[in-house]
Amino acid sequence: MGESASIEPQRHDDNPLLINSVPRRSIPTYDTLSYDDYLQKHLTPNTPFILSSQATRDWASARTFRIPSCSTPSLPNLSALRLYAHHVIPVANTLRQQFSEFERSEQLLGEVLDLWERDEGKGLYVKDWHLMAEIENEGRNVQEVYQVPDCLRDDWLNPPFDRRLRPRNGDDPLPNPTSTSSSDFRFTYLGPAGTYTPLHRDVYGSYSWSANIVGRKIWWLFPPDKLGSVKDKHGELVFDVRELKDEGGGIKILQEEGEIIFVPSGWHHQVLNIDFCISINHNFFASPTLPLIYETLCTSQLRVEEAISDVKEMIIERVGSEGDLWEKEWVEEVQGLLERDAGWGWKGFWQTVKNNVQNPPALEILSPSTQLRDGRIIDTIKKFKGRRDWLFLEDVGVIIQNIEKSIGPSG
Repeated sequence: MGESASIEPQRHDDNPLLINSVPRRSIPTYDTLSYDDYLQKHLTPNTPFILSSQATRDWASARTFRIPSCSTPSLPNLSALRLYAHHVIPVANTLRQQFSEFERSEQLLGEVLDLWERDEGKGLYVKDWHLMAEIENEGRNVQEVYQVPDCLRDDWLNPPFDRRLRPRNGDDPLPNPTSTSSSDFRFTYLGPAGTYTPLHRDVYGSYSWSANIVGRKIWWLFPPDKLGSVKDKHGELVFDVRELKDEGGGIKILQEEGEIIFVPSGWHHQVLNIDFCISINHNFFASPTLPLIYETLCTSQLRVEEAISDVKEMIIERVGSEGDLWEKEWVEEVQGLLERDAGWGWKGFWQTVKNNVQNPPALEILSPSTQLRDGRIIDTIKKFKGRRDWLFLEDVGVIIQNIEKSIGPSG
């Protein structure tokens, strides 16, 4: 292939109904956004916004992943992605639905690039590729791809962008991310026009942001109180909102090339690539949003307990209802399934809080005040101590005690 190998421009511009169906943008767009405005106007009230292409114009990928052109959107420079051809990446076939997702496989990125350069694999969508962790594991810096905007650096799910940061309290080194670790929530997506992600909510009920490096996307956003219109007759969420009248009535947005969209915690969304797209996404949360993440995990646990209620009866029948032996076994059983179902249990949740208290991910000027941070944590600890789990999960109790030593007792 030549120096700037690309696919033919697969776009939906020939379908004016698709583009023209997007109403005038109803959420704010900023060229710059201070941390304080971000915290007060969007993070705390849980509302969406967009950062303009100025936020990504200096990213290395804005140059290397695009073929220079006078037109917008750009075409993808697939040759530049050959640097990562050896990465094993998850691939969704968006032409084959499998239960509540698409059929998935793992392939070498180079093999997928080969298909696209032959104008094949039009339904293939590279999703949840841990590109940043792979780059770090290979001893390089993610600045070869991007720079996290200042207002988004207080990220409790991912390693600090600035690796020079050290904890305010103590001298423990920062943990190193790994591509196979569930603690890395920095993802890269790429796929041709027409590929899409069905209606979903992000892991842990977290926030997310998504930067379009190449191409444009259409987003459908649904706040938690608007989900009734996107459920079928059985009360289940639909797979594709385009099949519904008025597409479910959510907030519909055209995200232009170079823009970053912020998706609030707990908001369901669907995303369609209308050009060949390359995007960088982060799932994250931070201390101001800790109560939302906590409640999401509580809800997930309740769902698990209801699903295996028969196991509880079997445990009681086997060990008896006298004493607390049965309950300790039940709590441990629930936690094991919760980790598989929700991605973490109480140990993982509180370990994440502890790590971020001891190793703050952002500078103080790009973080909430210590008073706000500690207040949210203390309130959440108080709620957790009112749960039966607190009495039986001894390892979680040790983690919480360490948190309290760092910030002060919760009462």
